[in-house]
Amino acid sequence: MKKLLTLFVLMISIVAFAEMKFAYINSDKVLAEYSEAKKAKEELAKWNKDQEAKAMQMEQGIKKLEEEFKNMSVMISEEKKNEKMQEGQKKLMEYQQFKEQVWGQTGEFYKKNQTLMQPIIDEINKVIKDVSEKGKYDYVFDANTGTLLFAKPEYEITDEILKVLNK
Repeated sequence: MKKLLTLFVLMISIVAFAEMKFAYINSDKVLAEYSEAKKAKEELAKWNKDQEAKAMQMEQGIKKLEEEFKNMSVMISEEKKNEKMQEGQKKLMEYQQFKEQVWGQTGEFYKKNQTLMQPIIDEINKVIKDVSEKGKYDYVFDANTGTLLFAKPEYEITDEILKVLNK
């Protein structure tokens, strides 16, 4: 009798699962082929190239100062040497600060990327939701990350979990 009951429950579970509708997307492909995402990436690349040119210019200024120091070090006084060294150190610090300001963890590159990409990501998420609801999908996943992108709200059990945890 137990085996029959177990078999019956298993069959019902399979039927219920079979009625669910799953889908997935390839987010890399979406970002690579969506025209607005391409434009944003191109704009970010152009901006980054401009910043790299500024950094290169600063680096060349430092190298030029080093060359001047090497060539003049025999002919100038200790005072002038110290002056040139301080000038070089100042330029080096400015260069390092510039790099950190632009490409550091919370630098301008990161902010620019967020500014350009967030509206695109929001639009993609809206379209995923609309297409999922229209297609009557129960769950939609991202094939690249395995992330759940859409789920019908009736499948959420967060409140039930919290009730049990907070007892």
